[in-house]
Amino acid sequence: MTKQHSAPKQTGLVSISRFSTLKIPERDRFELWVAGNHCDCRLQDRDSTPFNGEASGAALGSLILSHRKWSDSKRLAPYEVRRTARRIRTDGYDFFRFTMFLDRRFRFQTDNLQGTKQAGELVLLDAAQPQECVVESGQSISLVLPREFLPRQTEHLHGRTLSSGIGRLLADHLRSLLRNLPVLAERDVPFVVESTLQLLTAAVTPTADTVRMASAPIRDALVNRILRYIEVNLLEPDLTPDRICRDIGLSRAKLYQLFEGSGGVMRQIQRKRLRRVYRLLANPNRAGARIAEIAWRHGFSNEKYFYRLFKAEFGHTPNETVATASGGRPRASTTDRDRGPGEIGRPFEWTLPFGVFGR
Repeated sequence: MTKQHSAPKQTGLVSISRFSTLKIPERDRFELWVAGNHCDCRLQDRDSTPFNGEASGAALGSLILSHRKWSDSKRLAPYEVRRTARRIRTDGYDFFRFTMFLDRRFRFQTDNLQGTKQAGELVLLDAAQPQECVVESGQSISLVLPREFLPRQTEHLHGRTLSSGIGRLLADHLRSLLRNLPVLAERDVPFVVESTLQLLTAAVTPTADTVRMASAPIRDALVNRILRYIEVNLLEPDLTPDRICRDIGLSRAKLYQLFEGSGGVMRQIQRKRLRRVYRLLANPNRAGARIAEIAWRHGFSNEKYFYRLFKAEFGHTPNETVATASGGRPRASTTDRDRGPGEIGRPFEWTLPFGVFGR
């Protein structure tokens, strides 16, 4: 039995390959999950629960981005992962891998260090060095790239968490890249790869020169981090520049500089709140709350001012939005795309779920 992958039709978008164990006989699931991996893997308790894993990923030029998740929230299936010196000598794998577990931890050990990595930590792994770890099944993101793409001293970070400010921005960048993968066009891949490599280099060797070269992707990653923070806290009444600066860890001057070309950070908050109100009003199945009440819940205490902002943003009034929605007029989704089976993306042979370069 072999792994079954599927990918979207060629529509000008990046090909995303997917793999799931859910339709595989239970006795074969773990073996197929780890087939092609660069480490030796063993379930701690083979009889505890079926191995219900899903994975997706894409080749982005010379980079491989992959996402793994565990499909059973009530039962876990921890497993051991070992890469030995003998395995390194015989299989020829040679790459760096950046891995981040999103909701679980894992115990990790190398020749020089050991400890427990917590959810959210971005860890650098060197395929040319031994490692041992115990993984708790959960969600994770991995980025793999050839060794020659990063400075030689990167190998000294094997098993370490990239906890610097740039390291945290790199983690945010990988999350954003994964979220946007379904709508990423092939023509944009070279630019994505270039900015990602600049950010990777600055994270592993944060010298003045590498940080200067990576200034654009660092700025983009920081802006995305702020926008995500705003989205999560959008309905909080005390969502102010001072709170953002305190929680994100930057100065007011830097915050204003980042958003000076888009009308300022408060304008961003206002537009996000307006768009959320619009989605509520445009939903024909929404509860019958008054427009003024919805506006107030989203931080617009002055009804007349809210109506003026809404019309300036969308070209029509809130009442007209409600009337259009109640008429049952269908709205086309901008994210629905024709999906179907296809071939794994090239140019590299690689395996899911771990996103490993073929030999």
